[in-house]
Amino acid sequence: MKRAFSFAFVLLISIAAFAQTTPLLVQLDNSNQPYLNHSIGPKENFYSIGRIYNLSPRVFAPYNGLELTSPLSIGQALKIPLNEVNFWQTGTRKENETVVPVYHVVKQGESVTKISQLFKTDNASIKSWNNLNSDAVSVGSKVIIGFLKVDKTLSPLAAQGMNVRSEPTLVKQEPKAEVKKEEPKKQEPVIAKKEEPVKQDPPKVEVKKEEPKIDVSAASYSGNGFFKDEFNRQTNNGKQVNGNAGAGSVFKSTSGWSDGKYYVLIDRVEKGTIVLIKNPANGKAVYAKVLGGVEETSPGSGLMFRLSNAAASQLGVSAEKFNAELLWGK
Repeated sequence: MKRAFSFAFVLLISIAAFAQTTPLLVQLDNSNQPYLNHSIGPKENFYSIGRIYNLSPRVFAPYNGLELTSPLSIGQALKIPLNEVNFWQTGTRKENETVVPVYHVVKQGESVTKISQLFKTDNASIKSWNNLNSDAVSVGSKVIIGFLKVDKTLSPLAAQGMNVRSEPTLVKQEPKAEVKKEEPKKQEPVIAKKEEPVKQDPPKVEVKKEEPKIDVSAASYSGNGFFKDEFNRQTNNGKQVNGNAGAGSVFKSTSGWSDGKYYVLIDRVEKGTIVLIKNPANGKAVYAKVLGGVEETSPGSGLMFRLSNAAASQLGVSAEKFNAELLWGK
């Protein structure tokens, strides 16, 4: 009996170790968006799975056609989408996060160039992550195409984390350039000569400081935003919403100008939540995804939210600070 118990214990330890070291293999859905497969284990629920993959259940439950009240069973397969919250190729990640490599199995006719195009990255990154010297890759081999961002203290996958290129933390507000006042230059005394008037410096022209304006020249997208359908899923087509109104500001982002992927920072709203932002001055509205909180980037600012500049441009906002109405799911 004791020997049988020892054997079972060793078997369980081996299975757990295998689960922690199994490579994460990426798949693509019908929209060519990457996702991971997860098989539900004993005692797992939506929230424990969310902690594993650093993603809100309110994001991956509807992605699988499920409600948060839907029952889950052992062995049931779930698709875990990889998005800007939990997928890292370049850009931002937090100090409490580590990155776990995500692999693509090479198919016939694929090269580094084709794989980088498929997963929206660049050849140099693919080669660097996989220690490759050429564009050629072997069929059936596993190639790193990016990384899953997980919390070091919450996710068991953190044990598979690895160090990659050092990146800054979450988007920070760029400090305003401090204009230093120049000390007046000392002038040598002018000795007046007979019949020659003393030259005087021309009067100084006072330059008024202008408020920064949002550059809209790069915008090629028009519409409410990429995340509108996801907002409708999260709010049951607008039937289950919370809301607030207040002052916000703008942060710079390269996203949204051509694809409508707008982002917002707001406190006490879960990451991954889609927020509808309305400009009461002109009735325009956009849908933006929550990246984090205002206090993380602008502590003590007193702002209710901060919006990416592409979204602010779509709202018709030209000032650095403005008022807006916000709605999100309960």
